[in-house]
Amino acid sequence: MHIHRISRFALTVSALLVSCLAPCALAETPRTITLEELARSLPKEPINVVFDVDDTVLFTSPGFQWGSRTYGPQIVSAGVSVREEDLPSDEDRRKYREFWTKMNNELDQYSVKKWIASELIALHKSRGDRIYFVTKRIYTGSEKLTGLLRSEFGLPADSPAVIFTSRQPKTKAFKDIKAQVSYGDSDGDIRDSIQAGARPIRVLRSPASVNHEPTHNGGFGEEVLYNSEND
Repeated sequence: MHIHRISRFALTVSALLVSCLAPCALAETPRTITLEELARSLPKEPINVVFDVDDTVLFTSPGFQWGSRTYGPQIVSAGVSVREEDLPSDEDRRKYREFWTKMNNELDQYSVKKWIASELIALHKSRGDRIYFVTKRIYTGSEKLTGLLRSEFGLPADSPAVIFTSRQPKTKAFKDIKAQVSYGDSDGDIRDSIQAGARPIRVLRSPASVNHEPTHNGGFGEEVLYNSEND
């Protein structure tokens, strides 16, 4: 009887540990890294680096806040994976696509580049690294985000266009571009980086962001960029 109970207890504990997923078993104290330490840690030869967009290189809350107020939080919510196919009506789906068209073509005029992104991109430009941007934003057929990022960060006109995954994981995109270092603010960014074999570096989300999706900074063993939450 005792053996049976112990076995059942062991199985229960094992199931809980498995269902816990990565953050439960990861480092309690985040490993922080400064810009200077990051620069010294990079290889001498040029590499491929990838950046997330929202809350990583741009503070984009104004556009998402406008969208949520205009179309409703059930249609527009920063950080929450609202999918077009899950919306109940044709009108909701129309509003959904209308918002994303506006976000990708107009509303980023109210976005603000993060100072840490300027420093990081300047660092990688000085090394001759290949710079990519991958976002989970929904692509609706047109975008001006690529041009805005080129202008804001002084990137050449022939630099790679932004890759939109339309709410799908970024792992395939990271593998396709052979990313060696990846910067992102969300847990999804970090997980996708790890799965793609890239070195993940966490950029902290601004406290003023309207994206309230929980994050486990440093919880996946990734380095956390010091002072990167400030805009």
